[in-house]
Amino acid sequence: LADLQGLIEKKIKSPTTNREGKKNKKVIIFTAFSDTASYLYDQLLPFAKANQVHIALVVGSGSNQTTLGNTKFQEILTNFSPISKGRDKLIRLPQDEEIDILVATDCISEGQNLQDCVYLINYDIHWNPVRVIQRFGRIDRLGSKNDLVQLVNFWPTKDLDNYIKLKTRVESRMALVDISATNE
Repeated sequence: LADLQGLIEKKIKSPTTNREGKKNKKVIIFTAFSDTASYLYDQLLPFAKANQVHIALVVGSGSNQTTLGNTKFQEILTNFSPISKGRDKLIRLPQDEEIDILVATDCISEGQNLQDCVYLINYDIHWNPVRVIQRFGRIDRLGSKNDLVQLVNFWPTKDLDNYIKLKTRVESRMALVDISATNE
């Protein structure tokens, strides 16, 4: 949690500049479990308030939360990624503020355009590499105004990974996916 908060703090204090000259400090934190997502949201909420940024939680089960606007799934995503979601055409939504930190489960890993975001953190790695690729695909999309998007993966501790061998299995599967897609 301390490492996660440190990464977020660094991004908020040193935002990237997109092609239009706008500062971008948007971060998505993915986790596979809604309990973990809720825990992270609760732990990061005081940090977000202290740094004057909005934070939201999307778990897909109706337990969504946010410090900006409504807790409806689509409204949270629109307030997080207002350019890609066309928020300027929705006058009922806030137009002067945005959500900068989004904690989410895989309920948003498919079919969502969130390319306003520049920084994605996998708090836990899904055993299926396609899911990891889908997560990153939310921000690495056509129409992005960002020249650079970043991905950070949190891996299990060495002792745990020696037992479950998750890192080796996921990296091997990702290589297979890459080979099958590119023949290289």
